[in-house]
Amino acid sequence: MDNTLFEYASLPSAFLCSVGFIALLVKPARILGWVDQPDARKYHRNPVPMVGGVAMCAAFWASVPLLAEQPHASPALLIGMTLLTLVGLYDDLFSLRPALRFLFQIGAILLMGLVGDVTLASLGDLFGGGRILLGDFTIPFTIFAVVGIINAFNMIDGLDGLAGGLALLATLCLIILNLLAPAGGSTAIGALSVLALVIAGFLCFNLRHPWRTRASVFMGDAGSTTLGFILGWFLIRSSQGPQAVMAPVTAIWIVALPLMDTIAVMTRRIRAGHSPFAADRQHFHHLLLGIGLTDGRVCAILLAVATLAAGGSVLAWRLRVPEYWQFYAFLAVFALYYRFTARLWNRQQATAGSRAEPDRNSAVVDLAQPALSLHGPSVTKPCYPP
Repeated sequence: MDNTLFEYASLPSAFLCSVGFIALLVKPARILGWVDQPDARKYHRNPVPMVGGVAMCAAFWASVPLLAEQPHASPALLIGMTLLTLVGLYDDLFSLRPALRFLFQIGAILLMGLVGDVTLASLGDLFGGGRILLGDFTIPFTIFAVVGIINAFNMIDGLDGLAGGLALLATLCLIILNLLAPAGGSTAIGALSVLALVIAGFLCFNLRHPWRTRASVFMGDAGSTTLGFILGWFLIRSSQGPQAVMAPVTAIWIVALPLMDTIAVMTRRIRAGHSPFAADRQHFHHLLLGIGLTDGRVCAILLAVATLAAGGSVLAWRLRVPEYWQFYAFLAVFALYYRFTARLWNRQQATAGSRAEPDRNSAVVDLAQPALSLHGPSVTKPCYPP
């Protein structure tokens, strides 16, 4: 009984710690210059503190040890996320070379796989011919998958409340799947609940609502890469081995929007002969802003789409829909997504070109330049080496 009360007390502390750490860090951040400065490529008018990532990491650290039942390999999880938070913080303040960011990400994932024993050993039955076991390629596939998730969240962090909202949605789906599992998922529920409350505390400052017209803090690379790592950890842990509470393809659907956006943007860049890692305005939120939608509506639309995808995956798992049907459905949805976003991009290019054509002395819109950032450096900087 005491352990249960102790654990219940740790959950509200996660939210309060997240809110409290952010409130405490805002003023020092302004004094020390730990802010995202406005410029011609960004919409915010005043410097905004980038304390969200550090505050969420600290709140997670403060709350997880209070849980009566610790998550699997919690020391490796906490060390890995702290490493990426510190690397992201340095990148936010001083700008780190992309190659070094990748090395630190790979180091954290190796800690996850070799020390935490959280690895992607099976892709499930993706094609209807039986489970695909990775064998000797387990570690390389684990690195590839988690690096992809980390940078998908980093690249989609371009709108107030979007990356945090998507991370909260993914966390809630994992909690539901663990609660529905007949056995084996209970050790993760406490840590996932802490994560959800930590993100909710951050969204109090970052999500726009009638009482907050603009975000007052950003998560920065310190936050987006850390959230991507933690979610990658639990998505793999929850889909592998005897403790699995879902299929690997379910994990893909839970983070479908960030993954599809990243793959689509990089594919279009390659087809256009550009570096797949160069920043531009091709992300879905940029395209929706380009057709005249407000940033609040764009965020609401994208979160609604992500909720349908993630909720549908949970339902498909409960209804025992064959994994290969779910995978083929993902490929079909991605094809439609790619075609729709490509048309929006081409139309906006054509519109920009036609506006620039009549007056050769006017300023021409250069769509190859870095994207307009609604906040944070994670949008305006390429997430990979060029």
